[in-house]
Formats: sequence, C-alpha cells, structure tokens
Amino acid sequence: MSQEWSVRAVVRRLLTRDGLADPYAVYREIRSAADAGAGTGRFLFRYADVREALYDRELSSDRVSAILRPLPADPRRDADLLEQTMRDIVVFRDGTEHRRLRKLLMSSFTPRTVTRARPLIEQFVDRLLDRMEQGAANGDPVDLHRGVTYPLPALVVAALLGVPDDDRDAFQSWALDLVLVVGSGEITPELAARANDSMRRMRELMARLVEQRRVEPGPDLLSAMIAASDDGERLTTDELYANALFLMTAGHETATNLLSNAVLTLLRHPDQVALLRADPSLLNNAVEEVLRFEGPVQIAARIADRDRTVCGIELKQGEPLVVMLGAANRDPDVFTDPDEFDITRSDNPHVAFAHGAHFCLGAALARAELQIVLPRILDRFPNLRLAEDEIEWQPTLDFRGPNRLLVVW
Repeated sequence: MSQEWSVRAVVRRLLTRDGLADPYAVYREIRSAADAGAGTGRFLFRYADVREALYDRELSSDRVSAILRPLPADPRRDADLLEQTMRDIVVFRDGTEHRRLRKLLMSSFTPRTVTRARPLIEQFVDRLLDRMEQGAANGDPVDLHRGVTYPLPALVVAALLGVPDDDRDAFQSWALDLVLVVGSGEITPELAARANDSMRRMRELMARLVEQRRVEPGPDLLSAMIAASDDGERLTTDELYANALFLMTAGHETATNLLSNAVLTLLRHPDQVALLRADPSLLNNAVEEVLRFEGPVQIAARIADRDRTVCGIELKQGEPLVVMLGAANRDPDVFTDPDEFDITRSDNPHVAFAHGAHFCLGAALARAELQIVLPRILDRFPNLRLAEDEIEWQPTLDFRGPNRLLVVW
C-alpha cells in the first residue's frame, strides 16, 4: 500500500480473499497509517468521526448515481428500472423527502410488528432446525447458513409483508440482486442487466399484491404501508414497490448475515458459549457484542452536498465519504480490547445499526431474531461446532456474512 489510501485501493484490498476474511486487519492498518501521519483518503474510521458523519444531515445519502457511475452509457440507460427503484428507497433519500418517507414507513413498521413477528420467528426456526437435524442423521456436516439462518429472515419478512409462499423465493432472489448492486464495489453491465430484469419482475408481482390489498386489506405490513398516511401524504405506488423490496433486502439479507455471523462468532469462541450457557441473562449482552464485533453492515457512504470539510477531510461537491462502521466498532479509543469478543462487555455503544436520521428501521426486529434464535440453536445442539476452519465470505464491501456455515454436533 502507498502512503495515501485511495478509495479504489482500499476497495481492491477489502475484496481480496484476505480482506474478505479479515477486513479488521485492513482497518487497523489504516489506523496505524493515520497515527503515523499518512493520508487516509476519504475514509472515516474513528468512532467519533463516524458518529459525527452519520449525524450530519447535510451530507447526502443519495448514492445511486455514485453506484451506477461505473456503467457505460448504454447499460446505464438500460438499467432504468433499477435506478428508479433505488431512488425510491428510503435509505437513498435526503432531507424532507427522507423524513416524509421514513415517517410513513415507521407508522407501518411499529413495535406491534415486532411483537407479531416473535411467534413467527419461533415457529419458523423450530421447523428449520427440525429439518436440519433430520438431514444430518448420518453425522455428515450440515450447512447451518443454507438450512437455517439464510431462509429464516426471508420467511419472517415475507410473512409480515404478506408475500405468498410461492413467490417468496423469487422475492428473495430479487433482494439479493439489489444487495450485490449496492455492495459490489464496482457494478458491471451484466449485474446491472440482471438486477434491472429482477426489478421488472418484482414490479409485476407487487402490482398484483398491491391491487389485492387495496381491495381486501389484511393484517400484513404491505396493507399497513398502503394505508399509511401523514397529513394526507401517502406512499406512491413506486415507493411501495421499492420499499417493500428494501424491507425484504434489509430484513432478509442483513438479518441473515447477522444470524450467521453470530453463530460463527460464538462457535469460534467456545469460552463465551460456556459463559452464556452458565448465565442466560448474558443473552442481550451477547447480542450487542455480536453486532459490534462482526456486524452485518461494514460500510456506509455519504456524498458531499457542496464543497466542504468534514472531520478534517476536504470534499468537493459530489465526492463520496466512506463511513467505516466496522472500523468504528473496533476503535480502541472507545472499546477496551476491541478485537476481543467479550459477551460480558457492558459499555457497548456500537454503531452497527448506524446513527442519526438513518438509524436502522428494523433494529428491534433484528435484535428479536437473535434473542430467539441463538438460545434455540445452542440449547438444541450442545455439542455444535464448526466443520471447517476457513470461511468463504460473501464478496461484498457493505454487507458481511459467510456463504456457508458447515457444522457438526
């Protein structure tokens, strides 16, 4: 690495096999370089700076143009539905439009939603664990990620939204395409074309579901989103489509990674599993420590709305600022022994769910899933252990999680 850490150089480094396996080593290297006086480009990796940037309402979250910029003119023009869908998602909106959209979504995604989700989570995880146990009758390794932590959040969010069982797998696939677009680091024409086709098919399904719910509203989240109103404001049809997919993306992909990361981290730290088994009251601590130590979202980005200086970094209008959540959560200025996984850690102000205006809408649901799933897995399989040491990680920058999690018991 050169003395100056360019965005492109760090992206390449984080997407290597070693970078995907341990991005925290890269974060430490950036910190050491900064401590030695080297430039760190447009990266914010210290906890205080990350919090300040996340709280700064004048920094833009509209990253759509930046994400699509690598595309040549023709593929960019052909990705019109992908672009339109992304621009209607709440996390890519700013200012009054963001506040309007977030308020409408929050009026649908209430504490009652999480209360309704709890029995669904319990029902689905027990069913998936039954299936996993039956599939391991001969003692061979079983992929817990594929069998449990990957399908579970999709089952929960699809049930909450009211997506029919027959359409759930397709909806899940479309959500994954959106994740790959956002987290790829540099979108390709092939990925853009596939994602654009996914957005077209998603809209066809959503048009049918929304029409049904307008005629016969139900207790589901989609019906609540259609009915949501604030001083006469409602979600547009395009906003309904885009944010239903976003809820599946965040509620499925991010939660999948969180669950898989949690199981992986605990199995890599059997002493902490022993602590949790000995004292179940440590469960909430364990949930927060997983979020800090191996969060499912590693990076957020903001765009300079004008020429300005942010946390000592001079930005031109339109330039991105890379906010490294994963690095902030390992900041030794805030967390004692930050690279130690310690479920007895009581002071844990992590930023895994971001901070400020864009704090994660689904944080309570994500916590509920961990609180329900972890004890069920550990209690049911007291001898659970990893079947392989080397983990293959999802090849994305923003989102962190394993592609598989082979276990035996």
